[in-house]
Amino acid sequence: MTYAALNPVTAATQKTVEQFNDTHTDVQIEIRDYSDEGGLDRLRTELVLGQIPDIMEMHYLGKSPSRTGKNNEPEKGRGGNYTSWKTTGNSTLERPADEYWMPYRQMVQKGYLENLWPYIENDPELGREGVLRAPLEAAEVDSGLYLLFMDVRVITLMGPESVIGDRYGWTLKELLEVFADMREGSTILRYNAVKRDVFFDLLCFSLNKYVDIDTGTCSFNSREFRDLLAFLECFPNEADFGNPDQVAMEVMERVRTRRQMLEVTQIAWPEDLVCRDAFWGERTAFVGYPTEAGDSGSFFYPMGDVLAMSSTCQNKDAAWEYIRELIKPRRTNAVGEDAVVPFVSIPINRHDYDLFMYGQLVDRPKTFQYVSDQSRGQVDPVEYMSIFIKWKPFAYGPEIYPMALLTEEDGERFQALIDNTTQLYWPDDALSDIVWEALGPYFAGDKQLDDTLQLLDNRVSLYLNEQK
Repeated sequence: MTYAALNPVTAATQKTVEQFNDTHTDVQIEIRDYSDEGGLDRLRTELVLGQIPDIMEMHYLGKSPSRTGKNNEPEKGRGGNYTSWKTTGNSTLERPADEYWMPYRQMVQKGYLENLWPYIENDPELGREGVLRAPLEAAEVDSGLYLLFMDVRVITLMGPESVIGDRYGWTLKELLEVFADMREGSTILRYNAVKRDVFFDLLCFSLNKYVDIDTGTCSFNSREFRDLLAFLECFPNEADFGNPDQVAMEVMERVRTRRQMLEVTQIAWPEDLVCRDAFWGERTAFVGYPTEAGDSGSFFYPMGDVLAMSSTCQNKDAAWEYIRELIKPRRTNAVGEDAVVPFVSIPINRHDYDLFMYGQLVDRPKTFQYVSDQSRGQVDPVEYMSIFIKWKPFAYGPEIYPMALLTEEDGERFQALIDNTTQLYWPDDALSDIVWEALGPYFAGDKQLDDTLQLLDNRVSLYLNEQK
């Protein structure tokens, strides 16, 4: 079987392939490295010619400093131990220019990929009840699951509950109504957030809502997309970023005085909730960006390796044996037995997830309480606070300590956020570029909205039909 490596082959990937080959005499995996210059173009050509690798990595991480480790090699691997997401100075996502997401929806439409749900359902260690379903269902195309990942994080917009209410979704009208009641000079996101960053980092992944890959048609001239543009209109075209320390101080002052309504954030652990509460100084609501129906505007960001199986694979059971390693149990502990384990994100395996939650909600608070009881009056307060995991929302500036120890209610909040997240972050970069280019004259005031949307429908329809 062939394994298409979009990213430089790490020791972790090499080891998993060698372990597979050592235990299989009838079939071997051969790694094909597409991470070199021209590798993606070579892979695209092979796909068009029907030369589809049996197992494929679906996300190329890029080589930005925030995502690379020693020797400029991306720190990827089955454990997902790499920095795959961070905020910029203006509170949006940082994405390297060379990052690439395989167009998996188009690949599904062309019949390139295998539906993995039947393999999960028939796996004696898994089944649908053995996985965290919300992230996998968010990745579905027409009820089929065509890629798999080990961990996720939730990317969302958060705000103080006293301002935006206790909710997990809202419409643009509801957002603007809340914003209208805020103090003069307030902003929706950080004061230096600009249209382009908000579009590419929060909204472009949802553009597939407006296209029908099967028919090659699109519906950008719709109320929902018009609302999305109205949301973008709330942000300037350009902003002065200034000194990073000054930006951090200004943001925290605006947060303290309730002149910033929302902040982009990622949630990887239940403990993140109490750090976000501390950011606002009160209970936080994770509302996401506005949608037409007022439903989920948050999304799952897949961590670590993201793999797919070719529909033409001649050894599908063997390919599944390799791919399933992503979501098989990583820990054999029973819940309640030494449950503090080094998960860096939300695990897809249900057993691991339950263990992860127990460690967060039971073991860690018990540990903190024990240290507190033993050290009261004997340990320097600064040294005591060092045992807590802190959140650093700025490249420069203050770290945020948890507002309180986790409670069962926080565990319920965490589960509710997962259950109310229904989208997968998976942008189509070519589609995003087409849409943004078409919107440029409108945002510059050189073209009317109706003309812009007509042009956009035409350009995207042409793009979709070229992909067939």
